[in-house]
Amino acid sequence: MNVMELTGTYTYRSFLEVPDPVDDFNKLRFAQAELKLVAEPDGTVRGELILSDPGEEPLIIMDMTGSASASSRVSFTLSGRGRPPIADFHYEYDGAILRHWETGIDQRMVLAGTVLRAEPHGGAPAGQTASFLAVRRDGA
Repeated sequence: MNVMELTGTYTYRSFLEVPDPVDDFNKLRFAQAELKLVAEPDGTVRGELILSDPGEEPLIIMDMTGSASASSRVSFTLSGRGRPPIADFHYEYDGAILRHWETGIDQRMVLAGTVLRAEPHGGAPAGQTASFLAVRRDGA
């Protein structure tokens, strides 16, 4: 694999780390967004995390910067910082491209990892963690 495989547009979803079964899957929802990434041959990664309601103008945007490396899998770290009006948002991401099954049917590229709220904002404390999946979109 090579780090440039990260380049693309993804549907990003993050989930609260609730260990018990829930009666409503929305109780696990931390965020849903569009993630756009560009990876360079040197491993530099940049992009945007765009949070909005489907079909609506972006509500908030975070600029993403980081790095990626490749061995048997591509792994990456990203730092997300909000643009005004959410300039106080700062999140850290650690993830990898999940395995592509040779016999899989209609499998998409998926990024998976964890996210950390690195700084408090809006009454939410630093230290909150969540798990994320980002599914690559068509043509991206």
